[in-house]
Amino acid sequence: MASGAWTLAGLLAEAGLTCAVCGSADCARFHGRRYRKRVRDLSTGEVFQDLPILRVRFCSGATPSLMPAELWRGRSTLTSVVETVVHVQRDGVEAAHDWTSFAGRGEAVVSCRTLRRWCALVQARLVGAALAWLGPRLGFQWSDSVPSAEQLEALLERLTEAVLLAFRALTGQAVLDRQSGTRGTRLAASSARRVAGRPDPDPPHDPPPARRPRGAWWPRNRRGPPRPQPKEDRPA
Repeated sequence: MASGAWTLAGLLAEAGLTCAVCGSADCARFHGRRYRKRVRDLSTGEVFQDLPILRVRFCSGATPSLMPAELWRGRSTLTSVVETVVHVQRDGVEAAHDWTSFAGRGEAVVSCRTLRRWCALVQARLVGAALAWLGPRLGFQWSDSVPSAEQLEALLERLTEAVLLAFRALTGQAVLDRQSGTRGTRLAASSARRVAGRPDPDPPHDPPPARRPRGAWWPRNRRGPPRPQPKEDRPA
């Protein structure tokens, strides 16, 4: 927070976390604490250790977590991962691997396999899903006619801590995390990105199978009466 003194309700309000019952964060009570042991910023080489993650409880019974905006399930900061993907798309995997080595004082911090996985992850979760919510609020629209590295770099300049915290408050996940829909909001990739002039995909030709109530017998699997045993197999 800007001032030196802080309160739990003030931190929650700054992160966009409010109670669904009373509509504020004044009812929040401390519920627990855990730590992330080690998180690295690939852009600067800075290493953050023992980052606190506070868990609170609202009067509604919800128990959200209060964590830094740059934190996600990976071991590197969120924006530095996106910046690394920009280097991969612009200069190649080998050059980006050499660039990340400066963050580890010369040793390899991430592998080339991880860099390729990050490229697929950013494309699927950030561009393919989270951008459906981020785009209108940032005034940003993805275009298939512009190089991906150029657009990611422009998007990276607009990803502020306030925007990242607002997205986490809405979905309960970071923009690079897999959206699980725990808060009732799931950003599906099928409805995430709409490109002007491109028609919506056609529905599948095969209709979905009919749903049957649990425990109902399927007619083709229904068993008839038991078959009579041969005379030689009958017990004497």
